[in-house]
Amino acid sequence: MQFHGTKMGLVALLAGSVAVTYLCSFATKSLTRLFYTPPAQQNGLSRVPKVRHVVLDESIVGGKRVFLVGDVHGCYDEMMELLHKADAMREDTVVIFVGDMVNKGPKSWEVLDFLRRSKVYAVKGNHEDHVLREYDNSRNPEYKLPQKYTWVGKLTNEEAEYLRELPYTISLPTFNIIVVHAGLVPGRSLEEQSDYEMMTVRNVVKTEEGKFEARKRATEGQPWAAEWTGPQHVVFGHDAIRRLQVYDHATGLDTGCLYGGNLTGLFLLGEGERKFVSVKSRQSYTSGVKVNQF
Repeated sequence: MQFHGTKMGLVALLAGSVAVTYLCSFATKSLTRLFYTPPAQQNGLSRVPKVRHVVLDESIVGGKRVFLVGDVHGCYDEMMELLHKADAMREDTVVIFVGDMVNKGPKSWEVLDFLRRSKVYAVKGNHEDHVLREYDNSRNPEYKLPQKYTWVGKLTNEEAEYLRELPYTISLPTFNIIVVHAGLVPGRSLEEQSDYEMMTVRNVVKTEEGKFEARKRATEGQPWAAEWTGPQHVVFGHDAIRRLQVYDHATGLDTGCLYGGNLTGLFLLGEGERKFVSVKSRQSYTSGVKVNQF
């Protein structure tokens, strides 16, 4: 009986140990989901560009029109239609894409090829970062690209390096404009902004200390752009749920071309004058946008 009791106690002890281990594992995974930031390095290859923030000064944009293009997502035909409608490929026009030029849509490689062959500028979006991750993973001969990334298998080293060196922001002091893919956290200098958050932020929440923290999802806090007070005006994309966004100090250009909406561009014409140009998407290339899918 004594042995039986000891045995029962040992079983209970082991069961408790397993339960504690499970709870610790669950807690660790939960914390990981809350605070995890995807690595900017894969297989020893950094996805961070050599120059994180680019400035286009008066020598580049002076006396020229500047045309900013929203999220293309591989919608090559709509992109070309928009550029034609805006007559944006003239010598007197500087074209800048706000990121997420590729992925999800039907002609990502064609978009990338156009960007590389044309005298245009672009910032890095989360989908360019995803493409680099898959490209770097694919160097392992045992790695199989997911179905939605099979097009990445045809990329050359030069094409991947083009994406790798896209900056996170482009500043236009002449127009008092900063271009970024997702957004900026209010109260932080440009150098203090997280690379990951510049590609993914949608909302911010204010802490007890009065500082803002970034949120990837749009279900908590307020749109970061609603809290942004300058001094620069920020032009961004990424947030197809809210479509065209116009705030005092920020303008969002992702109008959901991928989802059957529009592809939108914005002209900076000098002296604070701005003009929107858009074209209708030819179809919905993927399922509808849901808040919880992000």
